[in-house]
Amino acid sequence: MKAYRRFKRCIGQGNLWLYVVSLLSKRGPTHGYAIIQELRKLGFKISTVYGYVLLKRMVADGVLLETIQNGRKLYTVSETAQENFKRAINDLQELIKLLTE
Repeated sequence: MKAYRRFKRCIGQGNLWLYVVSLLSKRGPTHGYAIIQELRKLGFKISTVYGYVLLKRMVADGVLLETIQNGRKLYTVSETAQENFKRAINDLQELIKLLTE
């Protein structure tokens, strides 16, 4: 069903920032390749190049902070992204409540 595929794309690939913020909130500062590998483990079929483009975009959007340690980039979640993540989770919970009651 096309509607369900659109739904899966929207909550998945369309909102990768949620998955990245969740991962980094649990693990702490993480290298880009490890983030990409974790996204793949979750079933996202993303190339390495797309993964780095995604991380670069998330830094530009203020979702992630980038630091360099031993010549490698580490990513952490910005304070604003943590707040927006909580709001998004709340919104999802409200949506589920609305749809199921």
